[in-house]
Amino acid sequence: MSKIRMILLEAAMVTGVLMTGMSLSEVAYAAPLTATIQAAATDPQADVKIDSSIMVERTEESESGATVTTLVDPATVKVIPGDKLLFTNSYRNTGQNTVTGFVVNNPVHSAVIFTEALEDWALVSVDGGETFGQLSALSVAEATLETRPALASDVTHIRWILPSPIAPGASGELRFRGIVR
Repeated sequence: MSKIRMILLEAAMVTGVLMTGMSLSEVAYAAPLTATIQAAATDPQADVKIDSSIMVERTEESESGATVTTLVDPATVKVIPGDKLLFTNSYRNTGQNTVTGFVVNNPVHSAVIFTEALEDWALVSVDGGETFGQLSALSVAEATLETRPALASDVTHIRWILPSPIAPGASGELRFRGIVR
């Protein structure tokens, strides 16, 4: 039995929000967010619930001339290429048992260029989720059969292996940033 919990954002939802400017509620109605759990119902890991959200980072100049960055719900603005996004996976252990070895995998949609994971211990994949590691240790095969060091823009998936057990009632967030292509 796998101890991995996979979080998959449906392509229709992400594409709708990022490419058509549909509101998040309109897209959610058409294609609800799904989570695939690879754990038995009796496995304590099944008690860890995850809610995913996307916010648009907008930077503006305040009346005093200071630069202010705010997070905006994508349902309230049109998302366009070049917009900075903040993806958040909020987790909570709703069960009665401590959960150890919890893993979250998050694909990076092709309409998004990965820029960073906010947790420096997160692992990334540049090969569609086949292998994971620190970005600096990964490489990408070119069409010329040569390899080059992987770049943030090559990232296809992010993996968080929580380093600490999740106590009953405990919660936290796993975040990454990207830019709309």
